[in-house]
Amino acid sequence: MFASLVIALAAVGLAIGCWFRPSPTTQEPSKPTYTDQQVSAAKAAVCTASGKVGHALDLADAEPMGDDRTQQLAVAALSRVTFEAGSRYLLTTLANEPATPSDLATAVRNEANSLQELLVGFLNGIRNSDPSQQPAMDAANEARAKVQQLCK
Repeated sequence: MFASLVIALAAVGLAIGCWFRPSPTTQEPSKPTYTDQQVSAAKAAVCTASGKVGHALDLADAEPMGDDRTQQLAVAALSRVTFEAGSRYLLTTLANEPATPSDLATAVRNEANSLQELLVGFLNGIRNSDPSQQPAMDAANEARAKVQQLCK
């Protein structure tokens, strides 16, 4: 009986202790802060990457399609590779540069996502001229223009 009383008192004491114990905070971890130098370096790296991708896209777009079926397939393959590699390169650069200003990061992500959307359409046999590609094409162009504006 004495043991039961000790156990009961210990349980009551534990319950009271838990009652008055401060509750754990559900604070979100604070966002890291970056120096102006880190932000500037990240912006430069992301803008350089975007410029490289833009140049690659321009080169792929400048290739003549011609009448030869083999040449047409080669140009289409080059475009697809450029979209894939370019979008991946942009996203990888962003991941490696966490100090990138948020507006620039958003614009670059939008560009990469639009390139991937276009690529999936091409892989599904949808041509550039197909109206269903226009929203992704417009989004890619808009995002690219925004990135260029932010990189000035």
